[in-house]
Amino acid sequence: YIGSISKSRGVFEMINAVDPLDAQLILVGWFESEQVELNAKKLNGWSKIDYRGTVNRSEVHEIMSRSSIGLVIFHPEPNHVNAQPNKLFEYMSARLPIIASDFPLWREVIEGNDCGLCVDPMNPSAISEAINLLLTNPERVKKFGDNGYRAVQEKYNWGIEEQKLLTLYNELTK
Repeated sequence: YIGSISKSRGVFEMINAVDPLDAQLILVGWFESEQVELNAKKLNGWSKIDYRGTVNRSEVHEIMSRSSIGLVIFHPEPNHVNAQPNKLFEYMSARLPIIASDFPLWREVIEGNDCGLCVDPMNPSAISEAINLLLTNPERVKKFGDNGYRAVQEKYNWGIEEQKLLTLYNELTK
């Protein structure tokens, strides 16, 4: 997971999800508060966490290149449900399969491009099952990663969006 580390972005659910697994969760970013950090470190699953703090872009690239899965486990809050978080597309660009919150818009991107799994973000067991499913299916990991990368190349990039924007501008100025 790379980004702001907070309760609403699922830090406790991610830590609890990794606890029963033979896996490590790399957390990159900053905690929203000292209290969230203290509470996270009290969880049993913290022993499976490799907390890197804030790192530069090249370190982010290196971490993603050595990772197996990208997590986007945001809580179902109004500013999350209808958003398209950058990290979703960053993981896709890095050929990482995604495990993400099961929101309709996110499901459309993830399942529509066959690049990951959508789960109940409030259920650490469901998150854990999804992580385990991918970690034990390397062919699926590769397929999801390749599909996500292809989707970014073909659909979710500035070149495509630029054409949509220019078309809209042309229609509005007629």
